[in-house]
Amino acid sequence: MSILALKEKFNSLTLESEDHWDYRGNTNSERDYVHGFCTYPAMMVPKMQREMLDVCLEHLQDTTPCLLDPFAGSGTILVEGMLRGLDIVGIDVNPLAILLCKVKTTILDPTILSEKTTQLIDRISAHDNVPLHQFNGINKWFTDQAISDLSRIRSGIIAEEEIEYRRFFWATFCEIVRVVSNSRDCTYKLHIKEQNEIDAYDKDAIDLFKTALQYNICKYNEFYSELKARGHLKRDGLTYKRKVKIVLGDSIAYLNHSKQKYSLVFTSPPYGDNHTTVSYGQYSIMPLRWINCEDIDDSIDGALLTTLYEIDNQSLGGKSSNRTMTSSRKKVVKKSKTLKAQLDEINNIASQQSNKIIAFYSDYDRFLAAISRKMKHNAISVWTLGNRKVAKQEIFMNKIMIELCESYHMQLLTSFTRKILNKRMPKLNGYQGEVKGLQSTMTREHILIFVKE
Repeated sequence: MSILALKEKFNSLTLESEDHWDYRGNTNSERDYVHGFCTYPAMMVPKMQREMLDVCLEHLQDTTPCLLDPFAGSGTILVEGMLRGLDIVGIDVNPLAILLCKVKTTILDPTILSEKTTQLIDRISAHDNVPLHQFNGINKWFTDQAISDLSRIRSGIIAEEEIEYRRFFWATFCEIVRVVSNSRDCTYKLHIKEQNEIDAYDKDAIDLFKTALQYNICKYNEFYSELKARGHLKRDGLTYKRKVKIVLGDSIAYLNHSKQKYSLVFTSPPYGDNHTTVSYGQYSIMPLRWINCEDIDDSIDGALLTTLYEIDNQSLGGKSSNRTMTSSRKKVVKKSKTLKAQLDEINNIASQQSNKIIAFYSDYDRFLAAISRKMKHNAISVWTLGNRKVAKQEIFMNKIMIELCESYHMQLLTSFTRKILNKRMPKLNGYQGEVKGLQSTMTREHILIFVKE
């Protein structure tokens, strides 16, 4: 493999147009194949990841690489890996992410899927008097009509005997739960709508479900046909030729115990602790409380669903509220002069936020230690990052990442930035920490490409 050629290729693409990586007009409605199954926070742009993956594969020495995404999210990387006939491994702590990853990477018979969909719609239509689903807080977050409609859909899905098809229906159902809930749709956190908006509820969840299901089936059929046309399915037409592994759990723990090594890593890690950046857990909790989570994974811990915050507590930087400088935190500060300088500055005006930053980067450094040990010599890793704001200060995660990676023999090959054109966030946020007021939100992503020495 020519590392120099890989670097030159990325640099030439970046230089040929200042907005090459922005992909203007690539909105969510244009997500092809199974990428648009269900809305998920901070979803990757498939077209960008696709192009970068192709460039890396052209210059990769390993002819049968295993592609790893340790923060798999909605499975964008995994889908693109399958389209290229790769072994794939995806890890995520969020059960909703794991459901989406499993649904998108499971091969179903299109004919049987169509038949089972007809049977499901018939069940939903025939049974208009089913037991209403219950959980703590359901009447706050859903109207009586929404509860009735969703309960009918839920009962119909539960009656499906084959788990692979139930998962497909659950993934569609999750989107409808989000759409008809009483939570505002302008944020990933749960915030109740104004009462007049709730009183004006006029959605038909069953019709919405039918429409979403037909859309997902159409997109799945496109994906299936493409995999078959590229020769990535076995003769039975129902089995992917390569290996697929989807792991629910902590990426550090999995990597520390796994023996597998990787030559290709693509991911977009969290930019900070979930509580103060993107609340993946809060976003996911309502759909997860409606579905049978045993269908997602046998190892799922019911305690994850007991509060609105437990999934986020399990994320990087989410477990620790200790203000003291532990040994691991002292080490990470020594590795990154940028992190130290920013902590010193923020600590003077927002000490509580400073503690959260160092808790996150302490966990993040442990993650880098774990994943670097699982990278083969000359392994390529591509990281899509964002620099969040804390106490009105931009946290330079791109610079901190480069400095931390030096400790683990991960050499920066090249980097570039792109504009975030379709943000589901306001341009200004009201900060509610120790420093109050409006601050601008993230407008650019940073892509860092490393090679393992």
